[in-house]
Amino acid sequence: MENSLSKPIARKPKKHKIGCCVKFLSCLCCCCIKKGKKIKWGIGSDIWNKLKSKFHKKTTSGKVYKILLDLYSHKPSVEELSLCRISPSRDNSTREDLEFYIPQLCNLLLYGFTDRVNDITREVLNLCSKSFFFSHRILWFLQSTDFESVEITPSTDPQFLINRIIEISQSFQHFFLGNGEKLYDLYKTLKITHSIPSNDEIEEEPQVQYDTRETIQRYRDGNFSNESSSEIDPKYIPLPDFMTNHQSKFLSTMSFIDALTTISNELLKAPNKSEFLVSQLNLLNRLLPAGVYIPFNLFKARNCAVLHIPVSEARVFTTKERAPFKISIEVFRPYLEISKASKIEKPERSRDRAVSFQTEARRTESFAFSSVAKEVNSSINSDITSESIFEKDEFPRRRNQTFAIIRDKDSIEPEFKHYSNLFVSPNRGSVAVVYGEIDESGQNVSVFKESFKQQEERIKKTSPYGKLYTWSLLHVIVKSGDDLRQEQLAMQIISFFKQTFDEKKIDIWLYPYDILATGIDCGILECVPDAVSIDGLKKSLPADQSTLYDFFLLQFGQRKSKRFKNAKKCFMKSLVGYSLVCYILKIKDRHNGNILIDRNGHLIHIDFGFLLSNSPGGNMNFEQAPFKFSNEFETVLGGRRSKLFQEFRSLCVKGYSAIKEKAEQIILMVEMMRSGTGSNLGCFIGGESAITELRERLLPKAKMSEGDCKEYINDLIDISLDNWSTKCYDRFQYCCQNIFY
Repeated sequence: MENSLSKPIARKPKKHKIGCCVKFLSCLCCCCIKKGKKIKWGIGSDIWNKLKSKFHKKTTSGKVYKILLDLYSHKPSVEELSLCRISPSRDNSTREDLEFYIPQLCNLLLYGFTDRVNDITREVLNLCSKSFFFSHRILWFLQSTDFESVEITPSTDPQFLINRIIEISQSFQHFFLGNGEKLYDLYKTLKITHSIPSNDEIEEEPQVQYDTRETIQRYRDGNFSNESSSEIDPKYIPLPDFMTNHQSKFLSTMSFIDALTTISNELLKAPNKSEFLVSQLNLLNRLLPAGVYIPFNLFKARNCAVLHIPVSEARVFTTKERAPFKISIEVFRPYLEISKASKIEKPERSRDRAVSFQTEARRTESFAFSSVAKEVNSSINSDITSESIFEKDEFPRRRNQTFAIIRDKDSIEPEFKHYSNLFVSPNRGSVAVVYGEIDESGQNVSVFKESFKQQEERIKKTSPYGKLYTWSLLHVIVKSGDDLRQEQLAMQIISFFKQTFDEKKIDIWLYPYDILATGIDCGILECVPDAVSIDGLKKSLPADQSTLYDFFLLQFGQRKSKRFKNAKKCFMKSLVGYSLVCYILKIKDRHNGNILIDRNGHLIHIDFGFLLSNSPGGNMNFEQAPFKFSNEFETVLGGRRSKLFQEFRSLCVKGYSAIKEKAEQIILMVEMMRSGTGSNLGCFIGGESAITELRERLLPKAKMSEGDCKEYINDLIDISLDNWSTKCYDRFQYCCQNIFY
């Protein structure tokens, strides 16, 4: 009898027209559908085997990437996935963990069309049972993909994955927070319950618990004052589910993010956006604190639970088609806080942070080795071996919706009902995060008036949670109406660039901020600290001192001061990093609204809606320069004959040489996304040419000497310097959108 594990879990393939697969001849899946029969083109695995051979000859890479490459070339490496680190390590800036490669892993799972798809699916589900961080990330990636717009039918049923991941993940932990099981055991040891006591039990409730509950309620209602309120005891801070039933604790964080993105969607229709935002955040605060976390890779985010959203700090950024908003969120680390307050153990902050990203798989009490795990693994096997067949119409998902299973509308309080109706206009555009720009009142806002640290200290003094040992403030931008997957891909590559520079000990500066697509056209972004766009900066400067060099003099002091020189150094190092990024990834739409400058003088590029093979204006490719290098940038460096300008040239050569050594890995990371889930991204509109041109930029010659590399980069710098197309594009954006240049 045929082994049941060899049966596909895929749905029955649809019939496609012959032409629909032409563009995927070079994709990873190496199969097509014709007249209802699967045809093996026979080139997929061969291509990947050749690329793999070339890859191993030219460079070295981490364990996770090598395993993924083996899987894409149909090599038997499935079991090795279980040996990989699941989540990032605090002690190593290099991301050699499965979370970093989730886009590629999911694409393999859905469109790899390997004979071992059942084994890969089983292993992914097993990984989800070990880390809820990993599970959430997988679910958000699946939810952000519009499968109806992808022409190829997935080899694995996405809805099957969704259902199984939720079923498996929600059964193995009591708190879906960092150190959640330790926290649960701590509550049991201290005999703490957060349920509101009945009238019969009210006399038995400790006074400190009652005082904590009353203080939190006053803070929610806006009636809190330090003079008239009792201090909060961290043991009695409630961490309930967020708008989910008791069977779905795992989905609390997803419900919370859902609520935020829904507000962004509703803001667009609101006549007074600021008032509407405040009213909605007040409603959310009635459900906080809760057992939810902010799903960024920041170390201070993952182990934290959300306490409160200070509504006075919220700001709406209005555009014609969407209404993103920025919020600050109070968080704390429950396990560390309660341990310290209860004096059960003396927590070491650094050690606890190191534990924060250790997965359940790396602990001796690992779920994978428990009796419960055996039961789940058995369940995984039984479900995978049975065929799961579905049609496209059987798993429709609304836009701006993630997987949070919210209670039935009838059981939700009236003011929260609209959170279960998650719709958005189908119009999508590139993301354009705005920092320190013009708010809804029309006033120029400069983030330099108050640093993030100063804001944190101010809020800490007025918050009842401010006296907590682990209290901190996170800054989040919430967006709807944008497909953020392309942004995620760009940030993944930028992060890889930074890792490469760090490994080679090259002093080049990049800031890879977190971007997480949580739905087809919604998501959250990390707010770049203490940064303002050059456009916003110029609008706030005096009319006779409006150049970038004028800003450096005003912000950092006289030319010969140490602070001024340090700021110019920061500017130069970041200009090197983003010049290389923009050239290699062919990032366009580089007007001054999409380039930030921070308090130390660093440049930070945002908005990666146009890269690789698409460009603004219907792909007219107007920006001809390899990267943006305006005469203002040159002036800050001191002119093309200055020592700092020569350092800029030298550092560009070193950075390019380092990236060139990792060329094959970068190409393959992008190629892995070009087909399947990434086929409908704008950056791949050029098809195979997008990858060919990327290779040409990374490897312009088969063999390049150090002298060849130096000549090549210096030519790019000379072409980019004060390029006519850059000047014309800036002026065009000024005329059309009032973006200063």
